Amino acid sequence: MKVQFRMINVNENDNHFQLKILFRGKYRMKKWKFLAALATLTLMLSACNTSEESTGGDSSEKASQTEGNESNSAFPMTVPSLSDSREDEESGKTTTFEDVTLDKMPERIVALDYGFLDTLDALGVEGIVGVAAGGGKGNMPDHLKEKYVNDDVADVGTLKQIEFEAVAAAEPDVIFISGRQTPYYEELKEITPNVVFIGSDNENYIEAVYETVDLAAKIFDKKDKAEELKANLQEKVDAVKEKAAGYENALVAMYNDKKISGFDNGKDSRFAYVYNDFGFKPATTEIDASSHGSDFSYESVLSVDPEVLLIIDRTASDVDTIKKDIENDIIKKTRAYKEGKIVYLDGVNWYFSSNGVTTEADKLDEILNELK
Repeated sequence: MKVQFRMINVNENDNHFQLKILFRGKYRMKKWKFLAALATLTLMLSACNTSEESTGGDSSEKASQTEGNESNSAFPMTVPSLSDSREDEESGKTTTFEDVTLDKMPERIVALDYGFLDTLDALGVEGIVGVAAGGGKGNMPDHLKEKYVNDDVADVGTLKQIEFEAVAAAEPDVIFISGRQTPYYEELKEITPNVVFIGSDNENYIEAVYETVDLAAKIFDKKDKAEELKANLQEKVDAVKEKAAGYENALVAMYNDKKISGFDNGKDSRFAYVYNDFGFKPATTEIDASSHGSDFSYESVLSVDPEVLLIIDRTASDVDTIKKDIENDIIKKTRAYKEGKIVYLDGVNWYFSSNGVTTEADKLDEILNELK
């Protein structure tokens, strides 16, 4: 008698086989020989299947590990501050910022700059455990207040008055600061060495905004979203440039406590980017440089007679309130007033939360909507 063992593939899409035993001849095979042969073949099949499953499992496991390690593979990561140093206007002291090495992606974040908080929020970054909410009375954009002024996020003071105990209690992995918090840099480093300065100057302003977006995207693995946000912002920049090209000149002024200050396109001018990046031609280039502008009387505005007058309300009041002061008898003689080209801009976005990728888009929309 002959016994044949035939392997039959029962599924063309995988490597599973079925054993078919064919008996040939007149006599039956002895039971022990049959069982021995069957056991041998079973071991062979088992080994084959184990190898296949192991191979398949390895592939699946490797794919899973690859996906899980994509974000972690970037760490440890050296994160540079966006400026090497910054001089405090009030004290004259210069602070030098150090690079930070992050061992892993931060999970507990304290953001002391509204603009960068806005960018983190737009990117979908989670883990914000502390913000400078100022008891809910700070000049934070409404969309950020709604999300981060609550019992789940620590209120660590104001933009210029940090409550260090509250910061420490939040147990941050990283703290992001900008110019207003520069005097507190060394003290914050005592809480965590991972203090990153994300402030920038006004040269190449929009590129600096993109730089902060890219920095956040690199740390928190949000590169695709970052590209989407930057593309959207650039569209608005281009639209404002096109609009600005149609005007002879413009003047940026800031309203504060019934007084105004003027800004030109100088290197140290706080709002130089309105001219240099947004494309408006300055009505004058002779304003003393200052981040808070130069005292600029209403008569001065009339003397340069801008076609477009852009008013930033530092007090964050409603427009009707400041209109009574701005649109006085002197301003009514200007070309901007006569042609309906006085644009009132949101002080929260323009003064308190600049450099955020969403707030910058909102600022550009303000101009586009008012200069139709």
